[in-house]
Amino acid sequence: MGRAAELAGIDRLLDGARAGRPALLVLEGEAGVGKTALLRAVAGRATGFLVLRARGIESEAALPQAALLELLTPLRPLLAEVPPGQAAALAAALGWGPADVPGERHLVAAGTLSLLAAAATTAPLLVLVDDLQWVDPESAGALLFAARRMHGDRVAVLAARRHGPGPVAGAGLLRVPALTPEAARALLTRTVAPPVAHRLADRLGGVPLALLESAAALTPAQRAGAEPLPAELPAGPVLTGALEPDLAELPAGAREALLLLAAALDGSGVTVAAALARTGTDPAAALDAAEQRGVVVRDGDAVAFRHPVLRSLVWARATPADRRRAHRLLADTARTGDDLARVWHRALATTGPDEALAGELAAVAGRARDRRGYAASSAALERAAALTGDARRAGGLLAGAVRDAAVGGDTARARALAGGVLRGAATDAVRAEVLQVLGRVEQDCGSVPAARDLLRSAAGLAEGRTAAWVLTDLAVVEHRLGDVTGMQDTARRIAGVTDDGDALQRALAAWVAGMAAVHAGDPERGRACLQRALDTMEAEPELRAEPRLLPLVVLGLGWSADVPGAVPVVERRLREARAVGALGVLVAVLAMTAHGRAQLFGDHAGAFADAGEAVELAGQLGYVADAAPALELLAWEHAARGQHAEAAGHLDRARALVRRAGTAGVAAHLALTEAFCALCRGDLATTARLLEARLAADGGVGALGEPLGVAPLLVEAWTGLGRVAEAARLAAGYERVSASPLPATAALVARCRALTCPGDDAAAGLFERSLAAHALAPDAFETPHTRLLYGARLRRSGRRTRAREELAAAADAFAAMDLTAWAQRAEDELRATGRTARPRRPLPEEPLTAQETRIAVLAAQGHSNAEIAAGLFLSPKTVEHHLSSVYRKRGLRSRVGLARLFPPGG
Repeated sequence: MGRAAELAGIDRLLDGARAGRPALLVLEGEAGVGKTALLRAVAGRATGFLVLRARGIESEAALPQAALLELLTPLRPLLAEVPPGQAAALAAALGWGPADVPGERHLVAAGTLSLLAAAATTAPLLVLVDDLQWVDPESAGALLFAARRMHGDRVAVLAARRHGPGPVAGAGLLRVPALTPEAARALLTRTVAPPVAHRLADRLGGVPLALLESAAALTPAQRAGAEPLPAELPAGPVLTGALEPDLAELPAGAREALLLLAAALDGSGVTVAAALARTGTDPAAALDAAEQRGVVVRDGDAVAFRHPVLRSLVWARATPADRRRAHRLLADTARTGDDLARVWHRALATTGPDEALAGELAAVAGRARDRRGYAASSAALERAAALTGDARRAGGLLAGAVRDAAVGGDTARARALAGGVLRGAATDAVRAEVLQVLGRVEQDCGSVPAARDLLRSAAGLAEGRTAAWVLTDLAVVEHRLGDVTGMQDTARRIAGVTDDGDALQRALAAWVAGMAAVHAGDPERGRACLQRALDTMEAEPELRAEPRLLPLVVLGLGWSADVPGAVPVVERRLREARAVGALGVLVAVLAMTAHGRAQLFGDHAGAFADAGEAVELAGQLGYVADAAPALELLAWEHAARGQHAEAAGHLDRARALVRRAGTAGVAAHLALTEAFCALCRGDLATTARLLEARLAADGGVGALGEPLGVAPLLVEAWTGLGRVAEAARLAAGYERVSASPLPATAALVARCRALTCPGDDAAAGLFERSLAAHALAPDAFETPHTRLLYGARLRRSGRRTRAREELAAAADAFAAMDLTAWAQRAEDELRATGRTARPRRPLPEEPLTAQETRIAVLAAQGHSNAEIAAGLFLSPKTVEHHLSSVYRKRGLRSRVGLARLFPPGG
């Protein structure tokens, strides 16, 4: 009643899903407002859809994968169509297969996506989830991950929840309001006389359940309008007041049954009946009374409250002693083999210390962890800690709860539990573990300076491998903050505590020593240490398979001499990290590989793809520090393609994350990216202003700390603004600080001097010197950039024929990289020489997105749609959707054209 607008919108959503436009919609509203009725209506209107349903139950929120199991069980026969690694992880999580299989929680989410996508190939799929606020975190996370990453799949996901703390990322929101007065009166017309309907609607508002419950509680004469409405008709907390009479009028046995049902971890009538029988109550009579009053509904053995609010009311009315008694009864009558229920109910019924029970809960936590149920594991360990009388043991159990909460992505819970550990009597080792977890949480999702403080505290308490990991994490944080003195001190500390007999400790110590030496101005010693660390990480089987080492490998390679030779190692480790669903590692690594592809290899298609994936994953995981550099690179790539609005949006997000991470003071890379984006849109004044500020802040170091790294962009901006004398002084200073430069730097030094050289012949010589240096260290962007500047100078000096050679080469190179803004700039210069037509690569009218580029590169390498989908945690339909877009934008018909568009090596 009164939901025509909402249903019309949902009908459009269903039509879109039928056509391959997947949707994720959250219905939000207060209890009793009609969300469940809307979901039922949607199911009835979804003609031709396969409908999957699940409902969150408050008492089951701590059971790992409970809702996911309910939702996906009808699809179990399709598990063979899921990529093997994902299928094994999903089967382990849902109890369909052995638990001892590799894979992190995100692999379960990827398996959920693949299973839903497989079902949607034969019929459109409608997924309905009610009471999302009570769905266990693992199930909710897996389902939302899957829904957000679908494109082209015939899937619609609708989830209803009460008003939540914030929006659901990637979801549309439909607020379900109270009924209008007209609709409220219409709802009641079949139950009460029209005048009574008016009075009820006026007094109660438009919450449908409250209206219907209150109307049902009236006497026949009151419903007919022959007698006045009672003075105590509920107002204020409408729904609670409307439901209270149902509970108050039940016999004692039925109230006992309801309390047991509220405490139970399942909705089994057998479970409740067994506990009732222990009290001497007739289970059949008690449950019949509750059903006749309309408080519960039964479907075979399943018993459920008619509305979740009723469960909350039953639980709120009970005393703490009554609640403990209910749990004790359920524990005593738990079915054989249901150890989880028995242990949890005993734990909730117990008030004093119980060491044996604490141990059993720890075992429950281990089983939950095996099923990737980190929220359930954390809850079990927290309760176990409360049941032990040994303060030190409690600290250790709570430390495990902190760790599992963090692994499960619940950083707020991890921080709260950690406070209990640190305030207690935990051992130094336990305190060190908790401080390290908090340091990692802050590094990923919070403040980098706060992470440094936490890790420094942990380093003073940790021993063995924990100490090695803590000090390595600390060195990485100090690197993020540009704290060279701190890195050197950390290198000395890790050297002093390392056990050389342990390959992991030895590798980490060498890595930290190498990083510190590179930053302290001793690159030769630093590279030697880093190479030793990388060799150890590859030589030891345990270390070869450790995903946590992958960011260190990639970061270390950025400072080593043989980056190209190590590419196969990085690619192999990336494949392995994807195979186990290590998405947290992937965020950091893809942000780094994106910059490496662009700066070291000139692979801008690959850089665009990696940065886009890093940003996408970081947004879903809530990561901060690693997302900012990826956002900056996305801004760079969009600006170079002429997509200035998109670039500005990415820069805004990067600035916000840099401020949130506490690294704004050392973010030279952000200023350089902002300056480049300004240059791309022809705003030389902004380019100059941004870089002048870096000169004042730290002498203008570059993104990697190189002296006067701002010079190439600032010299170009100043010369364009006519500030040639200032540009010449800066170019000379850049040459002085770049003693014995590598070829890439030598090329930029020569280009800066050429731009400020007054004589055309001398400038041409310097440009030629720059191109010769570029040839020794090819840079796919900077080489044509130099050619463009050289060609423009040749044109202005009247050497048009020679100018055309350089400008044509620049235009072709930029077009080959899809950097359309720069290709157009070169074309404009070429036309200014008088050349009106020439054979060239046509400039695309519509640039590819980052995800389209990522998929196109993999397809060009020969990977099938299924392989690409499995590797990128997408559905095959999503891959097909994006490939179709690539073909359309580039006028291609097959993968043969893709291979030409994206040749090996970018």
